[in-house]
Amino acid sequence: MDCTCTKNNIEHYNNFELKNFNTAKVSTLADDVYFIHSEADFLSIIRNIKNPIIIGAGSNTLLSSSGIKNPVIITKKMSEISIRKDMVEVQAGASVQKLSLEAKENHLSGFEFLIGLPATLGGAVAMNAGAHGQTISDNIISARIYDMEKGEILTFGKDELEFSYRNSIIKKNPKRYIVLGASFKLEKKEKDLIEQKMQENTEFRKKVQPSLALPNLGSTFKNPKTKDGEPISAGLLIDKCNLKGYSIGGAKVWENHANFVINFNNATSKDYTDVIFTMYSKVKEKFDIELEPEIVRIGDFTPYEDEKWKIMKKN
Repeated sequence: MDCTCTKNNIEHYNNFELKNFNTAKVSTLADDVYFIHSEADFLSIIRNIKNPIIIGAGSNTLLSSSGIKNPVIITKKMSEISIRKDMVEVQAGASVQKLSLEAKENHLSGFEFLIGLPATLGGAVAMNAGAHGQTISDNIISARIYDMEKGEILTFGKDELEFSYRNSIIKKNPKRYIVLGASFKLEKKEKDLIEQKMQENTEFRKKVQPSLALPNLGSTFKNPKTKDGEPISAGLLIDKCNLKGYSIGGAKVWENHANFVINFNNATSKDYTDVIFTMYSKVKEKFDIELEPEIVRIGDFTPYEDEKWKIMKKN
């Protein structure tokens, strides 16, 4: 791994190991990786590279074990949070856990659900992250977006972001739009009440989700609906297929909640793909329900892996 720094002190690495930059801890090498600290850094890079890949915390993301040829921009160091009264400005690389805690210290409610999420703000906006009855879209006013087609920074209002369940215009157009930051208006509330809600959320997560110390992809599938339009838990469907503890290679369906796949022994992207495809296939066979993956894939996958995901993403 070689490092060079540009005139703006942007870190640039060749043959960079990304195992510690994705929550599933998949080992892979990226040809070119850039660490940025500001929008100015981003703009100085983006004009000189093609088809960049953006990584924040690497949650809900499966990296290819075969490597990544496209240039990678890591935003974790572009992480400023500014709070004035009930208004919050956040850069894309900010940890949502830190954001939750800073909101609490300022007696602001609306980010309690973010505690414990291993994500950065950019990813949370793109996938409209949510839990415990709250979503990132609830309090958003606007987002600063880089439009790859126009080559400029735009401001998208809440309606323009086209939020839906675990989705947005950003996630629908990953090769065009990149989140640089967002603005929120939160609700003033007693700090004790905010802390109580955060503690309840933390205790709940401990019971039903792997700890941040246990490598995993996050929720594997979106919760589907029955033919009558009623929502149903993806984890429950997978559990009824007796797949808890099912493993291939180093990847395994978590014993405590079947909608999580953990890396227990140096899992590769193929291991993850095989386990996830088995989950999808068994649920389809038993219930005639096609689960839709929440996972974003990054890198140069084998034809075998691509074929499995093509089947799962066709709906």
